[in-house]
Amino acid sequence: MPEAEFILKMSNGVYSAWKDNTENHFLGHIVLGEANGYGGPLTIAVSVNPSGKTIGAVIVAHKETPTWIKLVQKHGLLGSMVGKMYTDPFEIGNDLDGVTGATTTSKALAEAVFLGSQTAAQYLNLPVKPPVSPKIIFGFPESTLLALFGIGFIAHRRSFRYTKQIRWVSMLTGMVILGFIYNRPLTLVYITKLTLGYWPRWQTNLYWYFLIGGILLILIFRNRNAYCGWFCPFGAAQECMGVIGGCGLPKSRYHNAMRVLQRMLALMAILLGVYFHSPGLSNYELYGTLFGLVGTSTQFAVLGLVLIAAMFIRRPWCNYLCPIRPVLEIISIFRGWVKGLWQKENTGLRNS
Repeated sequence: MPEAEFILKMSNGVYSAWKDNTENHFLGHIVLGEANGYGGPLTIAVSVNPSGKTIGAVIVAHKETPTWIKLVQKHGLLGSMVGKMYTDPFEIGNDLDGVTGATTTSKALAEAVFLGSQTAAQYLNLPVKPPVSPKIIFGFPESTLLALFGIGFIAHRRSFRYTKQIRWVSMLTGMVILGFIYNRPLTLVYITKLTLGYWPRWQTNLYWYFLIGGILLILIFRNRNAYCGWFCPFGAAQECMGVIGGCGLPKSRYHNAMRVLQRMLALMAILLGVYFHSPGLSNYELYGTLFGLVGTSTQFAVLGLVLIAAMFIRRPWCNYLCPIRPVLEIISIFRGWVKGLWQKENTGLRNS
């Protein structure tokens, strides 16, 4: 509300605006709306006129990666919400167009503006419908993910004869559907989000709960990594490049040192995100650069080097740079430690 000359702070992040300091010519309310984005909570200042129409929206604070924010700003997503009434749904894919490559951020921005307009409408004494429970979203990505977990479970059985063939089917499905079509690979940002307690709504984020929950359950009860070697989209892309190039170089003598560096990078990224309470800061992966074609010139250059290297070295990113693998290794080590203590305690009880 650039024309406002007098703004009064009320309560709960609500401000009233007037044309002049005599409190005449009431312009409306400015409200802070908050939602959970890709990197954690984000806050939007939403200005609403007396009739309940959104007349402005500005990002106040966020924990997203800078790339996603620049992308949605470039596409003018917030500007497309100006002019909408508080009674509108503010739904991506319904009355708003999302930004390809930044779907989670787009949905969070829309939700924050919607909540802000609803709060403003209440202060304007406009009729506001009671909030309804969010719709459960279960679609093709979720069903594909569950099918990939099922395929891996069957193919890991000793009696199964076509493990290699099924693994390639699983990898290519993950690369095409979870990667290029939906751009939903597992990244360190989600690990850091959960560590900080930024748990998104399960109704609208079933995919991520299925993905993380499935990986953890199989790792804990079967001690197997069901994701990295079977349907990680970026891992599959590297193996495809390996088929093209022959992937014939022997293991480097610096293999162990590079694995130590990999673990240190992952630890530093998590600590950085946790310390600043900003999961987006822990993101240095190249998934969005490949599958969403979003990133800086440096990221595209590194991606090119990784894909070229994958023609001669087996999965160079997965083996030496990916932060997900060290995290899963730590969980596996912790599992073994707990299992050892449990077996030791049971042995002691039997002996006594």
